[in-house]
Amino acid sequence: MSFFKTDVIGIPQDQSFKEFLSKKGGKLLWTITILCVALALFHIFTSGYGTLSALRHRSLHVLVMIIIIFLSTGLSAKNKSTLYFAFSMFLALLSLITLFYVFPYADEIPLHEGDPTMADMIFGTLAIFLTLEATRRTVGVALSIIALVFMVYTIAGPWMPGWLGHASFTWSEVISNQFVEAEGLWGTPVATMATFIIIFLIFAGLLVETGMLRIFVDLAIRLVGRQVGGAAKAAVIGSAIVGSLSGSAAADTLIVGSAMLPGMKKAGFPDEEAGAIQAGAGTGAQFMPPIMGAAAFIIATFLGIPYIMVCKGAIFPALLYFFSFGVVCHYLAKKLHVKKLTPEDIAAVTWKSIFERSYQLIPIILIVGLLVKGLSPMYAGFYATLSVIVISFFRKDTRFTLFRLIAALESGIRSAALVTMACAAAGIVVGSIMQSGLGYTLSSSLVTISHGSLLVLMPLVMIVSVMLGFGMTTVGVYIIVATLVSPAMIELGVEPIAAHLFPFYFGVISAITPPVAVAAYSVSGLTGASPWNTGMKALKFALASLAIPFVMVTQPELCLIGTLPSIVVTITATAIGIFFIVPAVLGYMERDLRWYERVLMVAAGIMLFFPSIPLRIAGVAIAGVIFAIQRKVAKENLASEAVSS
Repeated sequence: MSFFKTDVIGIPQDQSFKEFLSKKGGKLLWTITILCVALALFHIFTSGYGTLSALRHRSLHVLVMIIIIFLSTGLSAKNKSTLYFAFSMFLALLSLITLFYVFPYADEIPLHEGDPTMADMIFGTLAIFLTLEATRRTVGVALSIIALVFMVYTIAGPWMPGWLGHASFTWSEVISNQFVEAEGLWGTPVATMATFIIIFLIFAGLLVETGMLRIFVDLAIRLVGRQVGGAAKAAVIGSAIVGSLSGSAAADTLIVGSAMLPGMKKAGFPDEEAGAIQAGAGTGAQFMPPIMGAAAFIIATFLGIPYIMVCKGAIFPALLYFFSFGVVCHYLAKKLHVKKLTPEDIAAVTWKSIFERSYQLIPIILIVGLLVKGLSPMYAGFYATLSVIVISFFRKDTRFTLFRLIAALESGIRSAALVTMACAAAGIVVGSIMQSGLGYTLSSSLVTISHGSLLVLMPLVMIVSVMLGFGMTTVGVYIIVATLVSPAMIELGVEPIAAHLFPFYFGVISAITPPVAVAAYSVSGLTGASPWNTGMKALKFALASLAIPFVMVTQPELCLIGTLPSIVVTITATAIGIFFIVPAVLGYMERDLRWYERVLMVAAGIMLFFPSIPLRIAGVAIAGVIFAIQRKVAKENLASEAVSS
């Protein structure tokens, strides 16, 4: 009986069932847990056995998620404001009533296209209001305001100046577009979220709860722990591997950071530098296939291509991003005279222990294998999720009990709340853009403003992506910028996959761009360092990697488009260019770099980014001379120190 209680149910031996439940929270908290688990099980089942009709499936996902958000935010503020709590409960009730209208009549509502009924008008307005308020509570006020502004713009077209003007639309027509049809609130972003993305977020929640991601951190320590800056390099490699599964900058930062930051600080990295490296590496999680922070699924849907093709296009830009941080770790460690990991630190992680846990790699192998075989992401996620549950029972420390499984499912759904609301609000924006014709107008205007020059257009897209990223999630930034600007880039001859990865890349970078550097804020909780300073240093360390999306657009070989020789040359040249720029950014190679040496190294690196053999040769020659001078001076300094001692 005690075995059943502790190892199956998951209740500590010294607690009764009633005591355990009371410590877990009150009735409202258990209501939230039940909703989360029910929604998770619903999505696991539909991923494997097929979804409901489009509107029924999407509305159920969004509105149940909104109910969870209102219950959770209301509960968290219960002790601070009774009025806010009551208002939150009222909004949760309105969400439930709206669901009771949309779900049963999901087959009839689309038939009202162009002529919504009074019930459609009431519940459509209510659904939009509830979505914007839930978005404000999870994503932030910025995205809610942007969505509202775009809806107002749709109605106020005749009063807008110049090329911004368009035909007038009534509120009835707006509701028809946003609520009745599948163009706005229930459009592509929500469709992708409620089918492809959600199963992988549940999958990540299960992985985190079992602790099986630890094997990737241990593997990184064994691979590079003995090198210069080994502790930091292990954090970068660990972030790349863990990020490929979690797709979350925050999750990556906390999982890898909690394991690696103590070692980095022990080796001699200051708090801010250690935090900046971890924040920057964790940010790359959103760009690392196969999960890619949920955006890969939306990119595939927008372009109408298989999901695996998006992963293929993003893999080397992602690896180059992590390579740039690996180079940062190397030269920063030399500059700060950081110690290597001790033999004791490395010996604590044995190859034998890694080999014994190698079966924990099965989920990621399964995902990649099924996608390569041609199965849909939903099926891949379904089988990978089941595999995590099964292999968790191979070891006692990873084994799921009933309550541990409940906690994992709840964690997956709670992590999906932010992404769901970002997709729903972004869907409202996309619906407004399509209805008003702004997408075509702005795309044409940008082509005109740039005079057909990518060198002018790309910086504009970069600035917009980073600025939007200050107050929005990466998925939201990507959807809005890709809808508005990517068509303009494609019109100028850019490969579609590169035109969509470009704004996504800079939306990702916004996670370490002050003033709202989310990844830096997360890691500062582990280091105790200033979030602002950590963010500024993380951005500084990422400067060399900012060239990657520009190369991606001008040389699609970086996205594996082209002949094999040209692909190899482009990837190699880009890596060398990054290798040259990083020391210039840090101001150190074998010794401190003089100002003109830093300028020359940056120039040499930039030369490698152009598809010109003479320029690339010149860049290598310039950097080679500086490397030789640095090495010579370093040897002379060592010799003089040896004589003086």
